[in-house]
Amino acid sequence: MLESFIKNYTKKITKNDIINFSKKENIELNSDELNIIYDQIHNNIDNLIKNQEKEIEKIKDKLSNTTYLKLLNLVKTYKEKYKYYL
Repeated sequence: MLESFIKNYTKKITKNDIINFSKKENIELNSDELNIIYDQIHNNIDNLIKNQEKEIEKIKDKLSNTTYLKLLNLVKTYKEKYKYYL
């Protein structure tokens, strides 16, 4: 159920949504990072849902170390928060 919600929600996510969320989480994204994350959300959501860390690892070299580490931390945080629903 939550997986379906996530897929539907991510279809509507805009680059501005990502920018706003990243600011809220104190993550500074450059335009390349924004495009990479946006593309991953829109083109790879099935894999992201199932293998978050592995999929983020695949784009590690395209992100700053700070952004990469913060994304991993967010994944762990939300994974723990919603572990009973996925």
